[in-house]
Amino acid sequence: MKKLLLFICTFLFARINPFEPVIKPQNTIVISPKYFNHTKVELPSDARVLKKIIFVYQSVSGDIKQKEVQINKHVDFHNPLYISHEPQNFPMKKLNFLNLFTMYIKNKKIFIQTKDKLIRHFFLVKPFRIVLDFRKDADFLTIKKYLKNSFVKKVVVGNHSGYYRVVIYFDAKYMYKITKTTEGIKIEIQ
Repeated sequence: MKKLLLFICTFLFARINPFEPVIKPQNTIVISPKYFNHTKVELPSDARVLKKIIFVYQSVSGDIKQKEVQINKHVDFHNPLYISHEPQNFPMKKLNFLNLFTMYIKNKKIFIQTKDKLIRHFFLVKPFRIVLDFRKDADFLTIKKYLKNSFVKKVVVGNHSGYYRVVIYFDAKYMYKITKTTEGIKIEIQ
Protein backbone atom coordinates (compact mmCIF):
# COMPACT_ATOMS: atom_id res chain seq x y z
CA MET A 1 0.00 0.00 0.00
CA LYS A 2 2.84 2.39 0.85
CA LYS A 3 4.51 1.70 -2.48
CA LEU A 4 1.28 2.43 -4.33
CA LEU A 5 0.81 5.70 -2.44
CA LEU A 6 4.44 6.71 -3.13
CA PHE A 7 4.00 5.93 -6.86
CA ILE A 8 0.83 8.03 -7.07
CA CYS A 9 2.47 11.00 -5.27
CA THR A 10 5.52 10.82 -7.53
CA PHE A 11 3.33 10.71 -10.62
CA LEU A 12 1.26 13.71 -9.47
CA PHE A 13 4.30 15.95 -8.94
CA ALA A 14 6.30 14.86 -12.01
CA ARG A 15 6.76 17.30 -14.88
CA ILE A 16 6.54 16.37 -18.55
CA ASN A 17 9.99 17.81 -19.28
CA PRO A 18 12.26 17.72 -16.20
CA PHE A 19 14.89 19.88 -17.98
CA GLU A 20 12.49 22.78 -18.50
CA PRO A 21 13.14 25.49 -15.90
CA VAL A 22 10.50 25.93 -13.22
CA ILE A 23 10.86 29.73 -13.32
CA LYS A 24 10.41 31.37 -16.70
CA PRO A 25 12.57 34.46 -17.45
CA GLN A 26 10.57 37.71 -17.39
CA ASN A 27 12.50 39.53 -20.09
CA THR A 28 12.91 37.45 -23.23
CA ILE A 29 13.51 40.38 -25.62
CA VAL A 30 17.14 41.17 -26.40
CA ILE A 31 17.68 44.92 -26.63
CA SER A 32 20.68 46.41 -28.37
CA PRO A 33 22.49 48.69 -25.92
CA LYS A 34 21.74 52.39 -26.07
CA TYR A 35 23.91 54.25 -23.60
CA PHE A 36 22.42 56.55 -20.99
CA ASN A 37 23.39 60.18 -21.66
CA HIS A 38 21.83 62.46 -19.06
CA THR A 39 18.73 63.20 -17.03
CA LYS A 40 17.41 66.08 -14.93
CA VAL A 41 15.79 65.39 -11.54
CA GLU A 42 13.47 67.98 -9.95
CA LEU A 43 13.46 67.77 -6.16
CA PRO A 44 10.27 68.29 -4.14
CA SER A 45 9.83 71.70 -2.49
CA ASP A 46 10.38 70.29 1.01
CA ALA A 47 13.82 68.78 0.18
CA ARG A 48 16.61 70.32 2.26
CA VAL A 49 19.24 67.62 2.79
CA LEU A 50 20.10 65.00 0.19
CA LYS A 51 20.89 61.91 2.25
CA LYS A 52 21.73 59.34 -0.43
CA ILE A 53 21.21 58.31 -4.03
CA ILE A 54 20.32 54.72 -4.87
CA PHE A 55 21.20 53.36 -8.31
CA VAL A 56 19.31 50.23 -9.35
CA TYR A 57 21.01 48.47 -12.28
CA GLN A 58 21.08 45.22 -14.19
CA SER A 59 24.41 43.37 -14.06
CA VAL A 60 26.08 41.48 -16.90
CA SER A 61 24.56 38.24 -15.54
CA GLY A 62 21.05 39.74 -15.66
CA ASP A 63 20.64 40.16 -11.90
CA ILE A 64 19.03 43.35 -10.60
CA LYS A 65 21.37 45.00 -8.08
CA GLN A 66 21.67 48.35 -6.37
CA LYS A 67 24.40 50.70 -5.21
CA GLU A 68 23.88 53.39 -2.59
CA VAL A 69 25.90 56.60 -2.61
CA GLN A 70 25.84 58.52 0.67
CA ILE A 71 25.63 62.32 0.15
CA ASN A 72 24.47 64.02 3.41
CA LYS A 73 24.69 67.56 1.96
CA HIS A 74 22.28 70.49 1.85
CA VAL A 75 20.48 71.07 -1.47
CA ASP A 76 18.45 73.88 -2.97
CA PHE A 77 15.25 72.41 -4.36
CA HIS A 78 14.98 75.33 -6.82
CA ASN A 79 17.90 73.93 -8.82
CA PRO A 80 17.46 70.45 -10.36
CA LEU A 81 20.02 67.68 -10.03
CA TYR A 82 21.73 66.56 -13.24
CA ILE A 83 23.07 63.08 -13.76
CA SER A 84 25.19 62.52 -16.85
CA HIS A 85 27.16 59.65 -18.31
CA GLU A 86 29.77 59.70 -21.04
CA PRO A 87 30.81 56.27 -22.33
CA GLN A 88 34.56 55.80 -22.48
CA ASN A 89 36.07 55.92 -25.97
CA PHE A 90 39.28 53.98 -25.96
CA PRO A 91 42.04 54.92 -28.40
CA MET A 92 42.93 52.55 -31.24
CA LYS A 93 45.61 49.99 -30.36
CA LYS A 94 47.49 47.87 -32.88
CA LEU A 95 49.46 44.86 -31.66
CA ASN A 96 51.69 42.72 -33.87
CA PHE A 97 52.44 39.14 -32.80
CA LEU A 98 55.37 37.91 -34.90
CA ASN A 99 54.13 36.57 -38.22
CA LEU A 100 51.04 35.00 -36.61
CA PHE A 101 48.48 37.80 -36.53
CA THR A 102 47.81 41.50 -35.96
CA MET A 103 45.28 42.60 -33.32
CA TYR A 104 43.31 45.86 -33.50
CA ILE A 105 41.48 47.09 -30.40
CA LYS A 106 39.07 50.04 -30.38
CA ASN A 107 35.81 51.01 -28.65
CA LYS A 108 34.98 47.58 -27.21
CA LYS A 109 35.73 45.84 -30.49
CA ILE A 110 38.68 43.58 -31.21
CA PHE A 111 39.75 42.41 -34.64
CA ILE A 112 42.35 39.67 -35.08
CA GLN A 113 43.69 39.73 -38.61
CA THR A 114 44.85 36.22 -39.50
CA LYS A 115 44.38 33.53 -42.13
CA ASP A 116 44.71 30.80 -39.49
CA LYS A 117 41.57 28.80 -38.70
CA LEU A 118 39.86 29.32 -35.33
CA ILE A 119 39.39 25.80 -33.94
CA ARG A 120 37.78 26.64 -30.58
CA HIS A 121 37.01 29.49 -28.21
CA PHE A 122 35.73 29.79 -24.66
CA PHE A 123 35.89 32.14 -21.70
CA LEU A 124 37.12 31.84 -18.13
CA VAL A 125 35.77 33.92 -15.26
CA LYS A 126 38.40 34.80 -12.64
CA PRO A 127 39.92 36.94 -14.05
CA PHE A 128 37.58 37.31 -17.01
CA ARG A 129 39.34 36.32 -20.25
CA ILE A 130 38.53 34.94 -23.67
CA VAL A 131 40.61 32.02 -24.96
CA LEU A 132 41.00 31.48 -28.72
CA ASP A 133 42.84 28.55 -30.32
CA PHE A 134 44.11 28.87 -33.92
CA ARG A 135 45.40 25.96 -36.01
CA LYS A 136 49.04 26.39 -37.07
CA ASP A 137 52.33 24.65 -36.45
CA ALA A 138 54.61 27.35 -35.12
CA ASP A 139 57.65 27.54 -32.89
CA PHE A 140 57.93 30.55 -30.56
CA LEU A 141 58.22 31.44 -26.89
CA THR A 142 55.17 32.72 -24.99
CA ILE A 143 54.43 36.39 -25.75
CA LYS A 144 52.81 38.73 -23.20
CA LYS A 145 51.67 42.28 -23.99
CA TYR A 146 50.19 44.62 -21.38
CA LEU A 147 47.92 47.51 -22.34
CA LYS A 148 47.11 50.80 -20.61
CA ASN A 149 44.01 52.94 -21.13
CA SER A 150 42.05 50.03 -22.56
CA PHE A 151 39.33 47.59 -21.55
CA VAL A 152 41.84 44.88 -22.56
CA LYS A 153 44.47 44.57 -19.84
CA LYS A 154 46.74 41.87 -21.24
CA VAL A 155 47.15 39.56 -24.25
CA VAL A 156 49.09 36.29 -23.92
CA VAL A 157 49.98 34.10 -26.91
CA GLY A 158 51.34 30.61 -26.31
CA ASN A 159 52.61 27.83 -28.57
CA HIS A 160 51.06 24.34 -28.41
CA SER A 161 51.36 21.23 -30.56
CA GLY A 162 49.46 21.96 -33.80
CA TYR A 163 47.93 25.24 -32.64
CA TYR A 164 48.61 28.48 -30.82
CA ARG A 165 46.45 29.97 -28.07
CA VAL A 166 45.50 33.64 -27.69
CA VAL A 167 44.23 34.69 -24.25
CA ILE A 168 42.69 38.16 -23.94
CA TYR A 169 42.34 39.48 -20.36
CA PHE A 170 39.69 42.15 -19.67
CA ASP A 171 39.13 44.73 -16.93
CA ALA A 172 35.66 43.33 -16.02
CA LYS A 173 33.14 40.65 -17.00
CA TYR A 174 31.54 41.18 -20.41
CA MET A 175 29.11 39.54 -22.75
CA TYR A 176 30.76 38.96 -26.11
CA LYS A 177 30.05 37.88 -29.66
CA ILE A 178 32.65 36.30 -31.98
CA THR A 179 32.21 36.58 -35.75
CA LYS A 180 34.44 34.90 -38.33
CA THR A 181 35.29 37.05 -41.35
CA THR A 182 37.39 36.45 -44.45
CA GLU A 183 40.26 38.42 -42.91
CA GLY A 184 40.11 37.04 -39.37
CA ILE A 185 38.04 37.16 -36.20
CA LYS A 186 35.91 40.04 -34.88
CA ILE A 187 35.01 40.18 -31.17
CA GLU A 188 32.35 42.62 -29.94
CA ILE A 189 31.85 43.02 -26.21
CA GLN A 190 29.11 44.64 -24.15
